[in-house]
Amino acid sequence: MTDTLSHIDLTEAEIARLPAGIRRKVEAAFAPSEKANGAWRLVGAPTGRLAALLDLVLERLGPLATSHAAALQEKNIDRLLEILAEDLPRAEVESALDLDNAALRAEYLAETPVLTGAEVREKSGLRPANRSEPASRWKREGKLFGIRKGGIDLYPAFQFADGEPNPAIRKILDTLPRDMSPWQTALWFASGNGWLDGKAPQECLAQVEDVVQAARRLSDPAIG
Repeated sequence: MTDTLSHIDLTEAEIARLPAGIRRKVEAAFAPSEKANGAWRLVGAPTGRLAALLDLVLERLGPLATSHAAALQEKNIDRLLEILAEDLPRAEVESALDLDNAALRAEYLAETPVLTGAEVREKSGLRPANRSEPASRWKREGKLFGIRKGGIDLYPAFQFADGEPNPAIRKILDTLPRDMSPWQTALWFASGNGWLDGKAPQECLAQVEDVVQAARRLSDPAIG
């Protein structure tokens, strides 16, 4: 048996015909000020492991969507679901760590403008035959970094100035620990940093030396 979810949609009329005990459970899932209406889907999981994973997805998806309700439209919520589905491992999931990482990546992509290699090419004004150039070349040269989503390289837009890599990015990347993954690098740039008065490094590129010092701190040995 494969770990595949089965599901059916329920109309309001079908919900009304459910046994009283099940209807009470539906109503109990809502706050007193809310109504048990809208779209409903009955989902079945063939294994306890998959059921537990589904619980984790639903637990994290609601707050994630709500926290960005002002910025997220329905297509963005669909994108979150797509990203979560792509990033969840196909093999056995032993903990919630993979799901947490997927949720962080979904949140990052919902908030941070990114460019494909073709979009970088268009903005650069250069016309190499390979549409992944010059972005892939700049990445190889350490002038910028890219992250992967669905097998495609994406380049956070804050790295560019007038269609070219901001020189500050290379200085910072040269300072960050060599073992940081591209996604770890992206999340570091986007996260508040105590060495930058709580600002994210990507917001402080005009003060590149301050960001370089913050990057250098990652390599300092822990004390205590």
